[in-house]
Amino acid sequence: MRVTTTLALALALFVPLASAQIVPEEISIETMSDPGPNWFISKTGNGGYIFDATTGEMQGLLSLSRYTPAVTMWQPRREFYASESYLSRGVRGERTDLVAVYDFENLSPVAEIIIPNHMARLSFRNHLGLMNNGRHLAVLNMNPGHSVSIVDVEDRVFIYEASTPGCAVIMPVADSDFLQLCGDGTLQLIQLDISGFEENRVRSDIFFNVMEDAIFDRTARSANGWYLITHAGTIYEVASQGSEIIINDSWSVIQTGEESWRPGGDEFITAHRDTGLLYVVMHEGEVDTHHVPGKEIWVLDANSGNRVHRLKLEVAASSIMVTQESEPKLIVADDNGDTHVYDALTFAFERTIETPGAAMFEDF
Repeated sequence: MRVTTTLALALALFVPLASAQIVPEEISIETMSDPGPNWFISKTGNGGYIFDATTGEMQGLLSLSRYTPAVTMWQPRREFYASESYLSRGVRGERTDLVAVYDFENLSPVAEIIIPNHMARLSFRNHLGLMNNGRHLAVLNMNPGHSVSIVDVEDRVFIYEASTPGCAVIMPVADSDFLQLCGDGTLQLIQLDISGFEENRVRSDIFFNVMEDAIFDRTARSANGWYLITHAGTIYEVASQGSEIIINDSWSVIQTGEESWRPGGDEFITAHRDTGLLYVVMHEGEVDTHHVPGKEIWVLDANSGNRVHRLKLEVAASSIMVTQESEPKLIVADDNGDTHVYDALTFAFERTIETPGAAMFEDF
């Protein structure tokens, strides 16, 4: 009994002494600073990494679902919007599709808006589109037919699902309208009313041949509308005026003797809207090699239809994006998963940024 009492007393004296030597950990909470002119989001399967292209420094991380087609934002409200899909058991179980709203400062989810479980869960920029008035968000669905879910991100409510058979991608135009590319060689314009419901729908005449030279579902926003590109390198600029669809005269990026060159990759086309410079990833290959990354980026002047530069790459590129300020940066994801930054006007290489996994870029 005496031994037990002595041991208990020794332990009682020892524990406070050991505890006194432990220094409490100080926990700090960092907030994201105001976005700079060259910031961009690198969306991977691990989330949305926010970088400053000027310094190469990471600024934050959006914890997105692994099934997130795209993320966009509205600067006046300082919010990000991501269409996300979740399975209750991670890789199986009950599915829930939603639009998540994240704030700028903490990158925290501040709202979730449940939408029909029809979302196309592929990584495409144009599978998500915020209308130019910042009020309504359109999410592309494939179930397996095409439709679009309309969400009011200001009031945080799902509005309705519009059937869009044979028409895909979302290209916002005017204040609250969007264009879609259709499988019969036409464009479709859907106009929304103030509440987000469909007010009018218009189809263009057939302007391309799907079998002979189809238009890609990758697009780039122009100053007045959108640039489209075909598998053979023909460029169209499209827009809307009221309820009319505008399709400008086409021109080709391919010159005589370059017929073996083709656009291809993932998100392989981007444009700087103020200058009219268009950047396209190109490779040499046969027909139907449209998924092949390119060893060159062709820089085109959309105002004249002329090529102004051929940027040769050491490693083939799969996705590109140009930032939109007066001194823009060209962001390039190569086939090895690295991200490279170039001056978008002088084409000088500036730095490489390590990002975990293949990336698709979003501009601030």
